[in-house]
Amino acid sequence: MKMRKMTLSEICRRYRQLYTGVVADILDAQGVRNHSLPVSIRPLKDQMKVAGPAFTCQGIAVGDITSDDTPMLIKMLEALTPHCVIVLNAGGDSSSSHWGEIMTLSARQRGCTGAVVDGGVRDALFILKMNFPVFTKFYMPASSISRWELKEYQVAIRVGETSIYPGDFVFGDLDGVVVIPQRLIESVLVEAEKTVNKERKMRQALRQGTSLGEVHKKYGSF
Repeated sequence: MKMRKMTLSEICRRYRQLYTGVVADILDAQGVRNHSLPVSIRPLKDQMKVAGPAFTCQGIAVGDITSDDTPMLIKMLEALTPHCVIVLNAGGDSSSSHWGEIMTLSARQRGCTGAVVDGGVRDALFILKMNFPVFTKFYMPASSISRWELKEYQVAIRVGETSIYPGDFVFGDLDGVVVIPQRLIESVLVEAEKTVNKERKMRQALRQGTSLGEVHKKYGSF
């Protein structure tokens, strides 16, 4: 029987019901090892989750007082698509912020559902009030203007040991951020849901007094 094609909205909703640990385990089992972004990238708030196709961005430090990449930022923000998640590589720059309130407002207007910033964020309190999921490496009040420039978007980037291509799936929660290659998005989702159901039964058995050894024998690894 032919499988029903899932919509992007459904895929994102179902991923948000999972947790990154189980997705990481499924990726390991499928031979994808460099799936998790650096431990320094954390959510602004513990309860935040991101789930959506990667919209990739790459920038570099410039240190040029005449530099102003505002036109490029506007072009990038206006190219965002519904359900996408910004994944921004700041190129190792720590002199400024790379994401802020106005960018968040514009991104949300375009249907973007979150941002993962391998760099700095400012206007954090404003972003928190919007309840827009942002994961970042650090906070920094300094503007990127004249310090940093966005150079490219929707290109292959690398964050830590993980290569990220436009359209790969980004999933993040309190434990961190994992990246699912585009070809595996649906298969990993289905397998992860099966594992979550199995783990639910494992928890129930343990709460009922079954030994861990017996639970492991019946349900497998945990």
